[in-house]
Parts: sequence; structure tokens; C-alpha cells
Amino acid sequence: MTHASELNKSISDMLAALGRSTVDGDAGQSTEPSTDVRGVGEAADGKIRVVAVPGGEVESVWIDPRLMRTPSETLAEEIRLATNAALADLRAALAGALPAPDTTAVLAQLQEVQRTAVPQLQGFIDALTGVQERLANGRRP
Repeated sequence: MTHASELNKSISDMLAALGRSTVDGDAGQSTEPSTDVRGVGEAADGKIRVVAVPGGEVESVWIDPRLMRTPSETLAEEIRLATNAALADLRAALAGALPAPDTTAVLAQLQEVQRTAVPQLQGFIDALTGVQERLANGRRP
């Protein structure tokens, strides 16, 4: 029967493999988005420009000074449109910037956990069943 420490090691190995699957094996670099990934959105025929960065933050907002005479409700709506466009552009850029993780190592670790955990859990079930049967027959567990 597998001991709890072996199961714990298998789970630790699986988590380590998962961590390795999020690192680009060829370059050895993290798959975190690079800081140069940005989303850009424009509105009001290019007179408003918003730049968004990873984390959903707005890096900059540029408004053509001629637009400052526009009614505040209209200006606010155009800024909202440019911001939403920048965030959508950022989402698209991030989706293209991050490679899919290699799940082969994770799958192998999960199969190992399954192989070792099932017999251990079956041993627990057998022990509990034995105790339950003894209690049902009026014997001490």
C-alpha cells in the first residue's frame, strides 16, 4: 500500500510539473505577458486615444484639445468607447502573446497520482468497512 508521504510527494511532483508547464521550455522564459503588451482604443474619429496594459489598468488617455468644447456627456461616452476598445484590444493581444502550456508533463503526473492514490484510498475504504462490520456485529473496532 502507498504511504501518505508518497502520495504527498506525487502531488508535489505534479504541482512542480504544472509549474514547469507554464515556462517556455525553449527559451526558459516565463509565459507571463511581457510588459510591452498593450491595448489601444480610439474614439471620436481618432481624437481620443486610450492605452491599456496588463492587469486591466489604463496607462494613458489622450484627448485632442479641440474636443474639450464637446458636451461632457458626449465626451464621457467617447472616452468610455475608447477605453472599452483598448481593453478588448489588450485581451486579444494577451491571448496571442501567451503560448498554450504543454500539458504532457501534467498528464503524466496526474496518471502517477491516480496509480498511487487509488490503492491507498481502497485500503482506507477496506479498513473503514471492516470497522463498520465489527460495529454492526457488536464487536469492538
